[in-house]
Amino acid sequence: MRIHFLLKNTGMYERLGIMTLSSSLKNKGHGVKLTLTEELTEKQIIREVKLYNAGILAYSTMTGEHIYHMELNEMVRNHHNALSVFGGPHPTYSPDMIEKKNVDAICRGEGEIYFLELIEKLEKNEDFYSTKNFWFKKEDGSIVKNPIGDLVNNLDEPPRPDRALMYDVDNSLRARGTKLFMATRGCPYQCTYCFNHAYNALTKGKGDMIRSRSVDSMIAEIKEVKDNYFMDRVNIDDDIFLLKPKGWLEEFAEKYPKEIGLPLFCNVRPETVTEHTGFLLQKMNCTHVAMGIECGDNETARSVLKRNTTNERIIESARILKKNKVKLMTQNLIGLPIENPTEVDYKTLDFNIELKPYFAWSSILYPYPGTEIGTLAKRIGYFDDDYEKTSISNKTGTNLKYDKMEKRKIDNFHKLFSIIVQFPFLRPFTNFLISLPFQFIYTWVYFAFYGYKYLSQSSFKGILLTFGHHLKFYFKYVSRLEKKTFFTKNKKIVKDSSDVGIDSIVSQNK
Repeated sequence: MRIHFLLKNTGMYERLGIMTLSSSLKNKGHGVKLTLTEELTEKQIIREVKLYNAGILAYSTMTGEHIYHMELNEMVRNHHNALSVFGGPHPTYSPDMIEKKNVDAICRGEGEIYFLELIEKLEKNEDFYSTKNFWFKKEDGSIVKNPIGDLVNNLDEPPRPDRALMYDVDNSLRARGTKLFMATRGCPYQCTYCFNHAYNALTKGKGDMIRSRSVDSMIAEIKEVKDNYFMDRVNIDDDIFLLKPKGWLEEFAEKYPKEIGLPLFCNVRPETVTEHTGFLLQKMNCTHVAMGIECGDNETARSVLKRNTTNERIIESARILKKNKVKLMTQNLIGLPIENPTEVDYKTLDFNIELKPYFAWSSILYPYPGTEIGTLAKRIGYFDDDYEKTSISNKTGTNLKYDKMEKRKIDNFHKLFSIIVQFPFLRPFTNFLISLPFQFIYTWVYFAFYGYKYLSQSSFKGILLTFGHHLKFYFKYVSRLEKKTFFTKNKKIVKDSSDVGIDSIVSQNK
């Protein structure tokens, strides 16, 4: 069977979920195509879809981009009768999107096992409505809700991500020197702003919470990418890179420098940074780490975010990293659903100034579906539970309920946060600066500084290859941040088919 993935854009970021599914599908003899739709007209998209003539239209969506992809799917389905399947974070935590028009099926959680099972049942003309992880909308409008199935327990078994699928349609992603890899799935921490606690509850009893690939499997994949594409840095994007089975880090620290040798970037928790792991990071040639600070006020971090790491422990972790010549990028949250949020933001700012990181990354707190903080924000009146208003990026503006001036301060605080940490002489002027109606200007300054910090980690060749791509992407991205325009808005669409049910679609696409 042919599967056609439709995606607005990559955001210059490898979508490992799509690439991994593509490898699994191709390994079983299925055809897979990816089309990036943002730069295409409706006519061009329809031509692409009809030429490939897939039986399944597949979408992997995060909250914020789900609206665009649902409207895209509706437009496509008006011209091509195929089974539309949505997967990714948004349908996992907001499965009621199955009720939307032309959404035929959603996959909750991992898809390698059960997406393949669904396709095999379709090809054999077998009953597919009992496929685990999937919800289906039947011909009569009724919804079939299946339970979550087993997790992929051995991460060495799935074939390596199909990078060619994505790199062949996005030259900017191919040229980007930092390539993305995952060694581990799962996280044991209970941070209220993250989906992991909800996912752990959803998949309880379905497999090990934390699963790691073998070192040899990781090295083999990285080496394969290095041999076939330009790469000047490796990003292992595990939520908690240092939390590995006994002996894993030591083995990786021995093999990676010898067989790969490129600079390494990873994410760490403060609690996992010790004298031993700090030494191993240096041995691996790890040049930068991202470490979640989130909030500089111990009590708010503990009670609201369930971050039980004290500032004192974070300071110790920063000391160890500096000792081992690993540059620290802090991750912080601005605009929490609390009274006087900027008071806590100031504490976070001052704590970052004390830490003196290479770069102080900040995001605006978004109450995503399935998160505990989303429930909290709704309960105390800071959020109306309307995810249709959610922006694609949490670098845009707060979507919590604050008065106009408070909202302006939060949005501006976020844009100026990393710059004030970098240049602390600006600290006394912070309240004045964030009160000014300069959100648009600050947004451009923020992304320019972010781009500079990112590119400065690349090799000279990497900068030459990607500077133009980054410039184009950021101009396009920032200029659209305040515009919530979706695919079909203000466009005339000629309908040549009705909103048929799943049974009719399946019968036509054998």
